[in-house]
Amino acid sequence: MQQNEEVVQRQKVKTGPAHEGSKNHLITFGVSIALTFLAFAAVANESLSSSFVVFLLCIMALVQALFQLFFWMHMKDKGHGYAKLFLFGGFLVAMFGFASALFWIWW
Repeated sequence: MQQNEEVVQRQKVKTGPAHEGSKNHLITFGVSIALTFLAFAAVANESLSSSFVVFLLCIMALVQALFQLFFWMHMKDKGHGYAKLFLFGGFLVAMFGFASALFWIWW
């Protein structure tokens, strides 16, 4: 009787996909290091205009944040619906606050 209950409990347990291994993590780590090096090189390069450097840094920061979310924090996997929802909600609140601050300063 107890064995049947254990079998039923094992069948109810949801298992996720097999671990992908370290390949994606190593690639993401390499990209993160390369983006960081490029950011330091862009700031150190005096021939680039400051507005271009700021734009480049923002783009590289966005790319690195997406890599962090999707590969290190596994947001690409199933079962992260609530985390995605709250991240998106936090992003909307932050953008609303940023826009409100800009309008407050300008007017």
